[in-house]
Amino acid sequence: MLSRKDARHAHRSQTNTPRREHLLNSAARLILEKGAGNLTLDAVCEAAQVSKGGLLYHFASKVALFEALVDELVARLEDEVNEQLCSDAAEGVACARAYFHVIAHMGELPRTQQLCKALTLICAAQPEFMDRIRAKVSERSRLGWTRPMSLEELHLRLLADGLWLADIYGSYRITPERRLELIKLSAHPIVDSARER
Repeated sequence: MLSRKDARHAHRSQTNTPRREHLLNSAARLILEKGAGNLTLDAVCEAAQVSKGGLLYHFASKVALFEALVDELVARLEDEVNEQLCSDAAEGVACARAYFHVIAHMGELPRTQQLCKALTLICAAQPEFMDRIRAKVSERSRLGWTRPMSLEELHLRLLADGLWLADIYGSYRITPERRLELIKLSAHPIVDSARER
C-alpha cells in the first residue's frame, strides 16, 4: 500500500501541467541532442530552467522521466489513431490503416515526431523500456500488437513502423505529396497468396 506522500506524488506526476509538459519537452530535446544514455536530471533542470526540486516534484528519477515520455507517446498515438477512425468499434485492418495514416503525417506534427524519435533513442539505449511500451499498448486495444493479426493488418503496421524509422533517421526525403500517395496506396487491400491456394 502506498503511503500518503507516495500516493500524492503518484497523482501529481500523472497530472498534465504546463510545467510537466515543459520538462518532458526539455528531456525529449536533450535526448535528441545528446542521446538517452547521456541524459541527466541536472541537464533537464538546466534546459528547462527549473530547480532540481521542481523536476523531482514531477519525476522522482530519470527512469520516471523516461516512463512518462513512453506513456505520453503511447497516449498521443492512440488519440491520433482514434481521431482517424470512423467508428469506436473499428479494429484490425481499419486500426492499422489509421495507425499508418498517423505515422505518414508524423512529419507534420513536430511534437509527436520529437517524442517518437526520443522514444526510439530511449529504447535503443535501454531495451527494457520496450516492456513498458508493450504493456501500455496491450492496455489499448487500438494499438494492440499482442493479439494475432491478419496478413493485411501486419503488412500495414510494418509499413508504418518502417516509415516511422525512416522519418526518425532521415533515411529518405519523402515529400508531402508522396506521403499522400503512400496513404492512398495503403487503402488497397493486399492479396494473401496463402488464401488463394
